[in-house]
Amino acid sequence: MITKNIYKKIGVFCAICGMIACAEDTTEPVLQLRQAATLNAISPADITITKDNSTAQFPDITWEKANYGSGAVVNYAVTLTNNSNQKSLVIGETGETKLSFTNGEMNKILSSIGAYPGQTYDFTVSLKSMAFNILQDDATNIASFKATAYDPNVDNIDWPYAYIAVGYPNWDFTTAYLIGDPEGDGVYQGWVKFDNATPYVILDGKDVTKVLAQGEVTDEGKGFVELKMEVDGTLSQSWACNTWGVIGDATSGGWSDDTKMEYDKDTRLWTVITSMTDKEFKFRANSDWTINYGGDDKTENGLTPGGPNIKVPKESAYIITLNLTNAGKYTYAMEETTIEQSSAFMTLPGSYQGWSPEAESVYRVVSEARDFKYSGAYYFAAGTEFKFYDSGSWIGIVGDINWNEAHSKGDFVIGDGANIVITEGAYYKITADTKKMVASLAKTGWEVIGDATAGGWDKGQVMDYDPDSDTWSTTITVNDGDIKFRWDASWTINLGGDLNALTQDGPNIHISAGTYMIVLDANNNTATITAV
Repeated sequence: MITKNIYKKIGVFCAICGMIACAEDTTEPVLQLRQAATLNAISPADITITKDNSTAQFPDITWEKANYGSGAVVNYAVTLTNNSNQKSLVIGETGETKLSFTNGEMNKILSSIGAYPGQTYDFTVSLKSMAFNILQDDATNIASFKATAYDPNVDNIDWPYAYIAVGYPNWDFTTAYLIGDPEGDGVYQGWVKFDNATPYVILDGKDVTKVLAQGEVTDEGKGFVELKMEVDGTLSQSWACNTWGVIGDATSGGWSDDTKMEYDKDTRLWTVITSMTDKEFKFRANSDWTINYGGDDKTENGLTPGGPNIKVPKESAYIITLNLTNAGKYTYAMEETTIEQSSAFMTLPGSYQGWSPEAESVYRVVSEARDFKYSGAYYFAAGTEFKFYDSGSWIGIVGDINWNEAHSKGDFVIGDGANIVITEGAYYKITADTKKMVASLAKTGWEVIGDATAGGWDKGQVMDYDPDSDTWSTTITVNDGDIKFRWDASWTINLGGDLNALTQDGPNIHISAGTYMIVLDANNNTATITAV
């Protein structure tokens, strides 16, 4: 493949050189625009996209070739502009003379440049031709069409609904939450996730130019909340319900402990995979009975506030899904599964907390995917001993820890064995695989990283943890450049910006060449850098 690419590049180079050589033998340069590209009319030029025609072909965008002389390699870039707001997007680059889309694909493009559902807009198609990526020229003309977009998220809603338009008038209907009036009594409601304190407006789903109400979220009102709009436009919301679970004698926790569900921000569904007996359960928020849902006899798999218990048809493992964002009509689904699951977490009882496996002070390693793979990160003082504890079973070390040369990472076998002994106090990432029955300890924590450091932006220097002050520190020699702080060698959690008010994903921190003592207080988002 490398050889072919080299030949291609040589071929292009020779073609250009040949044209230039010819230009030296004649009075006219060969590599020049002789005839600009011409866009063809789009037909039909007025398109309404709907659920029923979303898989059909959108009218092709075609053009006549540009002429740069014999042998010229020509590519084209096509740009679509919404004339109402002048938002533009390059929708394709090709060496052909045609772009093709389905109506559904074009619908996504239209929404990305500010076309709202049910509204008709004028769009302009423009074209640039490029010869050898050296010369760039506009087409002789533009093409135009009218189009009406639709919202595929409301395909199954046949009752009145409305959009929660955050950032209005610059809002995105493809990501907006919906509230609705499935009962037809003029009261709209639905669950909405507000990530920030922000104003919003409520827009009629059938006519997004019509404002039904206006509201504002405060810091205290952020989170996953049920928003309700009364007939007179008055707004109210529940307090934040950021955890949901299933509870009942069909679940492992009975009627006293919730089996927690996980929220998927893309599907906006709450899901859990768990074993259930052939008894009953309900859904509830925040491990509290104030907000709970049971069955609804009016709708298959429907839910109603405080409704009757839901009967599990047979003992089995299930994928249970809770849908609270379908414009006010709440539903659930139960799918039998043969997936074998691990417990959600194991505790690490040990000498540091009195060997109590269920105490609040005990460390935990968590299996987010319930796939028998667990992880967690904690500080262990030198001499600490512990074991893993999984639903009544104690799991220890079999043999010895196999440390690397730097004594920063050690692997070991687990089973019916001895206590795991920490010989060197440090913050450790603990992993365990109870299928393979292996585990590991690796020093981790906050690190200094950046182009000012020896490791650049690829490898950070781990800081030392002080359990007394709950701070991290290191002495480091740096070049003139930038640094940041990041956790566990990953950019998922990182701090930058003002040393007195560090922020997640904050800007790089500039530092002059020298040797410094750097101290990080991650709890309070502050740091000090002192020359030594």
